[in-house]
Amino acid sequence: MQIGNFIINNSSQVFIIAELSANHNGSLETALETVRAAKRAGANCIKLQTYTANTITIDSNKPDFKINGTIWDGKKLIAAISSFFVLIGVVNALLSPVIYTSSTTFIPSYQEGSSGSGLSGVASLVGINLGAMSSGNEIPSSMYPQVSESVEFKRLMLEEFIDEKKQVVFKNYLADYYSLDNNSEFNNSNKSFVSEFENNLFNIINDILTISVNQKDGFVTISANMPESEYAAYAAINARNILQKIIINNKIKSAKQNLEFSEEQLKSKKIEFDEIQNKLGYFNDSNLNIVTSSIVNERKKLEAEFQIINAVIVELSKQVEQNKLQVSKDTPVFSIIKEASMPVLRSSPKRTQMVLIFGFIGFILSTVFVVLKAPLLNTINEIKS
Repeated sequence: MQIGNFIINNSSQVFIIAELSANHNGSLETALETVRAAKRAGANCIKLQTYTANTITIDSNKPDFKINGTIWDGKKLIAAISSFFVLIGVVNALLSPVIYTSSTTFIPSYQEGSSGSGLSGVASLVGINLGAMSSGNEIPSSMYPQVSESVEFKRLMLEEFIDEKKQVVFKNYLADYYSLDNNSEFNNSNKSFVSEFENNLFNIINDILTISVNQKDGFVTISANMPESEYAAYAAINARNILQKIIINNKIKSAKQNLEFSEEQLKSKKIEFDEIQNKLGYFNDSNLNIVTSSIVNERKKLEAEFQIINAVIVELSKQVEQNKLQVSKDTPVFSIIKEASMPVLRSSPKRTQMVLIFGFIGFILSTVFVVLKAPLLNTINEIKS
């Protein structure tokens, strides 16, 4: 072996190597003086040693380089499992359908003096007859969610336009979007019969609409979750209008029936009035200048009938007007606090949150596995032995 001008073999003198290492303490002057001191001491050469932080340790999984007995024994496994769950979260977030939420808020107000329980009104919607209680009763706002679950409400929803410009009916939109077979027809005449196609649409409506009631302040909020922003607003507005229509019809049912009855009576009496008026006129024209007891009696009889029917018509006209006022008085008033609008931002999926949740789940599961792995293996080995 030869180092510089020195040949090293079995017969050569001892080759002395002095090690400078880090004794210079970062000073060049000290280092040079150390080299000269080594030369004076008889050293043939000097070794310089430098190192950085990454040269002090070695990335190795061998036992000699591990600190055992801590959770970091399985840090690579924890990292791998957590990364896998994060990947699942990313894929799930990207594949999840985009949903927009639009909501409208209103508050119902009723005329003073209204009476009756709302239970019978709701019962009639679901096909239960509570007898005389079912006429003219208010449906309390606390039961609005139950009204929205009725067949009547959902059928009315499905027949509304979800896009007035394109004349798109809600029923057809849902059938196309969810690829439903719409060969079956609605049976609106039979409230109790629901076809399979209708039932599928009803279930979708249950997922789309949410009705919440603030019992303290009386606010009612209807929210619609749709894959398109504009349709979410339409669905919320349609649901509110249909709900209010059902509430109004239920409340004014009795007064409306009375109005219709009085109008029919008035119409019938007006026909009788025209008949007796024509009969009286014809009788008078036919018996001019004839004054006999029979003619006079017949004329008085016709005039009496004319006066009676005329008085009845006057009273019925008053009754019709009173019933109209009663219908107006019984009609609930709804104040819109917040109108539904097209949302700009999607409500779901919350992709960042979804990825973080999946990553957290993966970290927890992998950590539990690493912690329990050694005790479980020891228990298994003890059982085997």
